[in-house]
Amino acid sequence: MDSNCSLFYQKKHDETPQMLALKKIISESIFQFLLDHIPQNKIFKKLMRWLVMKLVMLNERMIFDKRLIKFYKSNFQNKINVVIDVGANTGQSIDLFLKLNPNCKIISFEPIPSLYQKLKRKYSDKPNIQLFQLGISDVAGQKTFYENIFQCTSTFEELDLTSEYLKTKSKVLGVKPDEIVKESYPIEVTTISDFINNRLTEKIDILKIDTEGHEYACLTGLFKSKLNCDIEYIQLEQHTDDMYLNRKSPDEIYDILNKNGYEIEAIIKHGFGDLVDLVFRKNI
Repeated sequence: MDSNCSLFYQKKHDETPQMLALKKIISESIFQFLLDHIPQNKIFKKLMRWLVMKLVMLNERMIFDKRLIKFYKSNFQNKINVVIDVGANTGQSIDLFLKLNPNCKIISFEPIPSLYQKLKRKYSDKPNIQLFQLGISDVAGQKTFYENIFQCTSTFEELDLTSEYLKTKSKVLGVKPDEIVKESYPIEVTTISDFINNRLTEKIDILKIDTEGHEYACLTGLFKSKLNCDIEYIQLEQHTDDMYLNRKSPDEIYDILNKNGYEIEAIIKHGFGDLVDLVFRKNI
């Protein structure tokens, strides 16, 4: 890791390691109390999933989004003009980048049909936002997509049902590990390099990738051929758990980016757990 990269972990306004540990103990105790003392019926399970989702989203907006905005504001002297958003979900990243520049061009990919339709309605009055119901991977064609009950964790990666992390996650969500996937279906996919070389010529300021364990495949597709324009920053979520069968280590992510001229610029912590986003910058 580059010793000069910005570590957005501990600031004066951030929690100390002791506070983070205390928060973890308290949150785990609350969930365990609920699991132990409230009847495990369907209504409760749905309520738990709703509560977990709301807490995650609130945490992201209050902590992670602020850190990410601060980082990009400090690194762009001019406005951010072009962004590619791989894994739009409900538009969290779109909204964040619009705060940096309401007029920036955002090209966004979301494979889940219901979420794609919601995004179309949400941004119907914003011509600077281009939406595509496509998956991004290492090859073009079709791939099986696994839509999970916790929709923001849906992925092209097959789950490892023996994973300890998956067992813990399933318990919190009130389901068995083999019930995490709600349904699977084929999705049309393309590569970032094919899309860029067929459609874009202008410089891309930020490529953001959040594909729940499929990031390495997206990067493989990105670097499979020479691009006809530059990408300055690549931001992606780091996965260190054992939830996926075809999981890639953080070292493999660093390696493919380093080999293609990108160095780590920042590690930006989310508001919960050990989850971080990595931000790499193209060597000049």
